[in-house]
Amino acid sequence: MANQLAMVVVFVLFSFGLLTATRLRTRFRPSDDGQAGKDFEERNDGLDLLAGLIAFGVGCNVLLILPALMELLSGSGGRPILMLHRFCSGLTTATALLLALLGGLALLQSSRWPGRMTFHAIASPLASRFGTLAISPINGATLRVLTFVPAVYLLSAPYLGLQYDTGLYHLPSLLHFQTFGPEVGLANFHFSFGFFNLQQFAQVSLQNLSPSRFILAPSLNLIFLEAFILTVVSSLSAIQQPETPNRSRQITTRALLYLCTGLIFGIQSLNSLVSFDADFAVSMTTLMLIYVLYFCCPGQRRAQALALSLFLPLLKLSGALGLALILLLEFLRQVPGLKFNRWRGVFGVVGLCRRELKTKQALAGAFLLAYASMVATNLITSGYLVFPIPFTGPWGDHAVPLASTKFIRSALVTNYARFDDNVSLSASLYPKHLSLSDWLPRFLSTSRGQLMTFWIIAAMALFLVLAAMTIANRRLLRERRLLHLSLCLLPITFLALLVLPPNPRFFPWIGSLIGFEFTELVILYPALSLLTSAILMSLLSVRLQRSLLKSTGPEPYSDRSVPSDRLYGWHSRQESPADSKEIPIRSPRQDKCWSIQPPCTPYIPSAEGRSKLTTK
Repeated sequence: MANQLAMVVVFVLFSFGLLTATRLRTRFRPSDDGQAGKDFEERNDGLDLLAGLIAFGVGCNVLLILPALMELLSGSGGRPILMLHRFCSGLTTATALLLALLGGLALLQSSRWPGRMTFHAIASPLASRFGTLAISPINGATLRVLTFVPAVYLLSAPYLGLQYDTGLYHLPSLLHFQTFGPEVGLANFHFSFGFFNLQQFAQVSLQNLSPSRFILAPSLNLIFLEAFILTVVSSLSAIQQPETPNRSRQITTRALLYLCTGLIFGIQSLNSLVSFDADFAVSMTTLMLIYVLYFCCPGQRRAQALALSLFLPLLKLSGALGLALILLLEFLRQVPGLKFNRWRGVFGVVGLCRRELKTKQALAGAFLLAYASMVATNLITSGYLVFPIPFTGPWGDHAVPLASTKFIRSALVTNYARFDDNVSLSASLYPKHLSLSDWLPRFLSTSRGQLMTFWIIAAMALFLVLAAMTIANRRLLRERRLLHLSLCLLPITFLALLVLPPNPRFFPWIGSLIGFEFTELVILYPALSLLTSAILMSLLSVRLQRSLLKSTGPEPYSDRSVPSDRLYGWHSRQESPADSKEIPIRSPRQDKCWSIQPPCTPYIPSAEGRSKLTTK
């Protein structure tokens, strides 16, 4: 227990350090024109925390693949390569501890400690290099969020369990990377070990602090959750409009509702808080970046969010769908200014990303290094540029055979996601590329298919309502951003169903954004939202051929008659013959009545006065 508490404390300080590292001021001098203060005010704690975590993950990835690169270049392996891996793995852990130390210094700066004044007077290499004001203090709201989330983790961890995929390959790959690193041709041993996930490389550095493989370090999913909450909390003061108090309260309410829908629908399972699945990280990152694009005005925050969205596919390949949504939203925002140059305007968003990378050389270098390390990792473990996409390889003698890669892509990834786990497919059909007629009708009858059907119908209904309002009278549409979000979300939802592996747990942020669109309608157009919701629920009930609330059944039962004197004080209102001294009842053949017509009970009082289970 003491080891786990110590790891949680280090984890909290590590999160402080990630945020503080993005704000180190080199030879800080106050600016006369106040530009430094203005830039500092435009910083968003959530975006900075995400940037620090991505940078740390990229650094860990580069260090952990260095031994494998040397093995490929030199052609020699064995114990020297293993020793080099242990050294590089130790460097990642040392970096994590250094960040924890930096977070502790920032905590001292932020709190009213008795020795705070003496801390400023301490001569240190850090103070002489960066100045006494190098470490930015952590404000109160950020401090509360970064301590509240780990506190919730401590309270809920004993009651949560690891997800299925965490036991299948997330945790085994993490422990394998911790012990041996990303080995050459590792995907031939376990194909899931060839899936690139930036989060697992950063997780290795924290797992090295654990005294045993049976004691897991806190999941980095907690930091992604913290970043999402901080993005909303840190932006509340910026999105408000003091000149219009009523509108400021409305905007604050809408922002908080976005946070609530993200936490309710964007989290597929609470077990993700203790697991190492990248779907949670992609969901939280996509939601926080879309929040900035939706609520914040053009400026440093929006540019930073757009630049960070380029790293979404590094978290997981399904993050490319979130990147596509973000680029579409930004393109629609720029359309009014590109009326006279539409063909060049198609590349306006790409040009904006390029300019953002060009003006910030550190960000451009991190972008190139991150994707180079991803490609190098895939080439090392699987022999493909992007595994398991068949046309990106194979490269090298250690590569996974092309036939195996095609089988993994079609059978174990795409077709596996199209059906529930309990649905068995024939051996001849499962590995093949299926047409829509082969899998779509069967998929729509599963629970996954019904959920994604709801997403598509809801997104289409919302778009049609907003489009009709725009056509009828443009003045009725007070929030054009809502129409843009609905317009972009509709093709993204179709892509998730028809092109990508259609598993809702890969894209929980889609359901969250649809829920947020409904809350926007409720706030902006109350009467219209009620009408839209009623029509949508009616269409869904007809499409799914079931009531909105449906009990199980019909359940098998048996008719019984019980003497009234054995029921003691129960005065049944059931009609029965006047001369009958028995009361007809129904008892289920299982142990639950569910929707059996009353009176129904699984227990019948015996002659001795004790209840007797009728199903025994």
